[in-house]
Amino acid sequence: MAFHFPNDVPVRTDGVVTLRAHRPADLDAMVEQCRDPEMLRYTTVPSPYGRADAEEFLTRVARAWESDDPTAIRTWAISTEHRDLCGTIDYRPDGSGSASLGFGLHPAARGAGLMSRAVALVLDYAFAEDVETMYWRAVVGNWASRKTVWHQGFRFDGIIPDIIVQRGEPTDGWTASLRRDDPRWPCEPWPDTADC
Repeated sequence: MAFHFPNDVPVRTDGVVTLRAHRPADLDAMVEQCRDPEMLRYTTVPSPYGRADAEEFLTRVARAWESDDPTAIRTWAISTEHRDLCGTIDYRPDGSGSASLGFGLHPAARGAGLMSRAVALVLDYAFAEDVETMYWRAVVGNWASRKTVWHQGFRFDGIIPDIIVQRGEPTDGWTASLRRDDPRWPCEPWPDTADC
């Protein structure tokens, strides 16, 4: 389904976190977020990251929302009443009932549970559409991302060698999954990180 960007992008909120369309006013905060050492360490954002990269990202986001391709990425800006851009979240449907989840927070918005709320909103939306199973993957060692999906009931599926290519280098990745009818709370104990 195609949407007119930005006016028709579905707005989702739980009263604390709001998912909305990205806008040009977000560009400076996007650059700040993507220059953060943790973003560079655990994501595939270009490095160095500049305003032109943010503008290109915004163009890709708009095109995806306006596409009727069933595999078009659905991307939202995350905001609260206290901060206009807290981060970005998306899901990428594969057209056959599965999708993968991706997200990142601005460093100033971390540690308040905002991403867990944003993930819950995206899951509600995706599962109400055609998604049966949501997958997550992250660079091994990205405990903050893993804990976010753990809170939402994702089951850890294991480590896949070299599944993530980060700036040309293959990297081992954690994977986890959640089915539409699975409970939306932790389904397994949080691991002792010393043993992982």
